[in-house]
Amino acid sequence: MKKLGNKIKKIFSVDLEGFCIDLQFCDGFRGQVSLKHLFEKPKGLAAEILRGDIFCQCFLEGGALAWPNGFELCPDAVRQWIVVQKGASRQAA
Repeated sequence: MKKLGNKIKKIFSVDLEGFCIDLQFCDGFRGQVSLKHLFEKPKGLAAEILRGDIFCQCFLEGGALAWPNGFELCPDAVRQWIVVQKGASRQAA
């Protein structure tokens, strides 16, 4: 069973061109997540982020990844995306 309730502790870098963010979680887990799947064909608040050119203004709020327009991503989902993306990149290599 997957452990829920993870919190993101720190943002290390943000890559606007690749929609990637390098993060560290409170338990020391660190990785880079690609949010390309959310921002390639954005809708709603994700579209506002691109229109307002505020992708690089992400911050942490209560352990979640957030943007000034109110868009937030669950840290558990972000962590799972990192794990899946790491696995996919290992298989491609």
